[in-house]
Amino acid sequence: MRLIGAVVALSLLAVVLWLARPSTVWRLLAGADPALLLAAAAAAGVAQSLRGVRLVALLPEGSIGYGRATLVAAAAQAAAVFAPARVGELALPWLLRRAAGRDLAAGIGTLLAARALDFAALGVWAGWAVIAVWGWGEPIALVAAVALLLPPLLLPLTLRPADRLARRCLAPRGRRGRRWARRSRQLVDGVTWLGRRPARLAIAAAASLGTWGSLWTLAWFALAAMGHRWPPAEVVAGSAAASLASVVPVNAAGGLGTLEAGWTAAFVALGVPLDLAAATGLACHLWALLFAAVYGAAAWLVLTRR
Repeated sequence: MRLIGAVVALSLLAVVLWLARPSTVWRLLAGADPALLLAAAAAAGVAQSLRGVRLVALLPEGSIGYGRATLVAAAAQAAAVFAPARVGELALPWLLRRAAGRDLAAGIGTLLAARALDFAALGVWAGWAVIAVWGWGEPIALVAAVALLLPPLLLPLTLRPADRLARRCLAPRGRRGRRWARRSRQLVDGVTWLGRRPARLAIAAAASLGTWGSLWTLAWFALAAMGHRWPPAEVVAGSAAASLASVVPVNAAGGLGTLEAGWTAAFVALGVPLDLAAATGLACHLWALLFAAVYGAAAWLVLTRR
């Protein structure tokens, strides 16, 4: 299945390259304004810092400091971005176990909570962007926001039946089955604990909104550095569509292929010429990958030295 997904993603990337022409992408990258690229890199750094704030809010008080949480968040995000089919998402529970002594099941609960907040915040931004571009009379804005907000809101309701099913099926299967059933219970307890602390949940939600805002800022500065100062609402709408496309589990390494396909389709719908939409999508993605690699590698070096 992963091989099929990688083939699909690489095929999409080949189509995008054919539409954009490698020479055009290279001109965009080589001619970028260094000052505006530094601003884009700074926006990427703000996004990493806000992920650290969210991580502190999602964990029990005193579990981890803000600086260490930011390092863990940056390293985990780099792993999630670069590993094929997003298997790197599992880096966060592993890093929390090393950095904060967090149990693996509890770490997975933290990961689920963070991703649920990510989807909810993306839904809010996507809904606002579509309304800002097309106006209040466009029903697609409401549909986009509801479709993205419902899954995270339903997460606690779906976890409990899944936990009961796991205990019923796994507990009778010896020591290993009981271990997995216990981990399932710890996962549910972790999400339930967060739901009982609205103040910490509000901080985590605000940090998620700010993280996406920083990523849209990164995209705007990267586009401006390459000579394209598009309206911010259109940049948010197109970038949100690209982010949604990258969630589809057919990613190659770095999310290449699916993100560019979503970006190209969205910006063509916004009136950008097809070749320019494809070229800017690939170029912006490459800049974002570079920033993620730099921050992630630096965080990993600091964590391992400690």
